[in-house]
Amino acid sequence: MKNIYNLFLTALLVAGLIGCEDYDLADQDIELEELPGYVAFDAPGEEAYLDDEEVTEEDGSVALRIEVPTGSLSDVNVTYTFSGTAVFGTDFTVEGASASGGSTTIVIDKAEFNDTDGVDIDITLLTDGVADGDKTLSITLESAQNTDGLSFAVGRGGTELLKTANVIITDID
Repeated sequence: MKNIYNLFLTALLVAGLIGCEDYDLADQDIELEELPGYVAFDAPGEEAYLDDEEVTEEDGSVALRIEVPTGSLSDVNVTYTFSGTAVFGTDFTVEGASASGGSTTIVIDKAEFNDTDGVDIDITLLTDGVADGDKTLSITLESAQNTDGLSFAVGRGGTELLKTANVIITDID
């Protein structure tokens, strides 16, 4: 919501600089619609797609960032699931998660209202000592709700974009 309000305030400022006459949006057939809040994996720049994260078993760990670019007035709890050929407890672990997935909380920094808030899912990679080939771990965002009870869509704008992140774990055995 931060970005929506910033855009709206910028539009009002520009309209004020262009002319000082009364300007009714309804008279201009312009309807403002608040976009739904959402959480998604953070992609570099303005990208709408994530490249697969490629690591080896011996890399130690990899972090995947989840953000709430539309903002929230309170902390956002995000649930996620695991799928793929990588086995929880054998190929990877995530603190506080189980074989099916887990949850994490995006803590909202109310002092930095214009910054995008986010949290990392820290994946610890395990060397299993078995030559069993490369593995894929897919993490899919399932739901998000802030502590005020407001639900957020998952994926950019509630779409499949940036809803799933893939980690390719290369076998070193």
